[in-house]
This record gives sequence, C-alpha cells and structure tokens, in this order.
Amino acid sequence: MSGHSSKFSYDLSKVILNQGKQYIAMLGGQHYTDNEMYRTYYRKAHHVLVHTHLQKESMEQMEMFKDIDIRVFPLGVDCEIFKPNQQIIKTNLQLLYVGRIVEWKRVHLAIESIHLLVSKGYTGAVLNIIGPTVSEKYLQELKSYVNNYKLEKNVFFLGLKKHHELIPYFQQADLFLLPSDKETFGMVMIESMACETPVVGIDCPGGPKDVIETGINGLLSTPETFAIDILNLIEDQQKMSMLKANARKKVINHYSIEQTAQVLLQSVTDALQ
Repeated sequence: MSGHSSKFSYDLSKVILNQGKQYIAMLGGQHYTDNEMYRTYYRKAHHVLVHTHLQKESMEQMEMFKDIDIRVFPLGVDCEIFKPNQQIIKTNLQLLYVGRIVEWKRVHLAIESIHLLVSKGYTGAVLNIIGPTVSEKYLQELKSYVNNYKLEKNVFFLGLKKHHELIPYFQQADLFLLPSDKETFGMVMIESMACETPVVGIDCPGGPKDVIETGINGLLSTPETFAIDILNLIEDQQKMSMLKANARKKVINHYSIEQTAQVLLQSVTDALQ
C-alpha cells in the first residue's frame, strides 16, 4: 500500500492487523507527512519499500523511521521490450526528452543544449520533446525560445504518446535528457538506458544519482554546465559507445523486471513468515 493514499491506507492497515495478517508499506517519493497516524502506519508495517538507495539512506537518518526495516524495491522494465534496435540507421544527431511540460522539469535546458549543438555545427541535430502539457504558460515560453533561437527545424513538440509508442524514440535517440533537479526516480530514465540510450541528468538527491554512474553509464551535470557537458560528450564518440553499452548492462543487472520480481517475492515471503 502506498503511503500517499493517506487515511485510507491507515484505516486499511488496521483492518489487516485485526485479521492477524501483515502489510507492507511503500513510499514512491520523498514526501513525508510526520504525524502520529503516519508514524503508526509505518511502525506497524512488516517493512517499508522505497525505490532508491539514496531515499533509504535519507529515511534512516529521520527520527520518524527509526528502527524500521526499509528495503529498496527497484522499479524494473522488461528488457525484451525495451531494447536496442540495431536495424535503425541514424542519419542525424537526436536528443530526447520525455516528461511533463511544466516549469520544474526545466525543459528549457534541453532547448539550450540543442541551440549550442546547432551553433557548433551540428545543424541537423534534433530534439524531440514528448509529454503532456501541465503548464500552458511554460509551453509557450519554450516555443518562444525555439523561435528566438531559430530552431524550428530542430525542436519538435510531439505531445503525449502511449507507452509502447515511446520505444522507437528511445531507440533512435543518441542521448536522453533529464534536466530536472527534483526527480525521485524516473522510469523513463531506466527505459531509455535499457534501449542503450544513455541519460544526461542533473546531479541532485534522488533517482538519477542512484542509477547513473557519471562517466560510466551516463552523465550527471549541473544546470549551469548542462549544455556544454552534452556537447563535450557528443564529441567523444568513444565515450559515447562505452556509455551506451554500460547503460543497458546497468538496467539488466539492477533494474530488469526479473530483478523487481525477485525483490517483491522475497518481500512477500518474509511478510508471510
């Protein structure tokens, strides 16, 4: 049960305990409400599942989670579906952003990156932006950036896509951009890496830092150096090749659906015992 469902989860947990059974709590993000109801809910759970090691370490420093069994439950992907497509012939450089169009996602950093690439001679470079518009105001600001930089032939707003429709975009992209500094995990990051498309994210507490080993299977940057770091990486094709291979290895070894199943099986088995 997710801790975010508030009083419903708490009331249900009491019913479960009254039946002499156990429950497992899960926290999908770093949002903690500290009151007696939540403390009781977490304290009486058999254990608590979170999705990153960084979140687990952070929670273990908090008094409200003292002496609670906290475990990492990776959100896995099917690596037989999200996989590279060797049949694709890439004719131009492609960058990809998948996520909501809202200010805190910092999509403008992706546009600044493609602007730098074009100015350095990568005139055919493309940035595909996929996702629902949450802030119409921000979308119009992004389109203004595109017009001001004269990037109408380089940046494409593709709107919302169905989940299975994302796969070819991951496969065709050279880099996946994750410019937000408020990511708690980001499944799109794992899906991209499974397709051998490395991720350039922001070095911040949360999911990207838990998954990306910078310079090995991806790159962690800063808002100030995001664009130049992407340019430098693009110009180092040997490093790009290494990141691609290592990105998929990371997912297979730690974030495959099989890894998820094993952790969940162990979690349920322990609670039943």
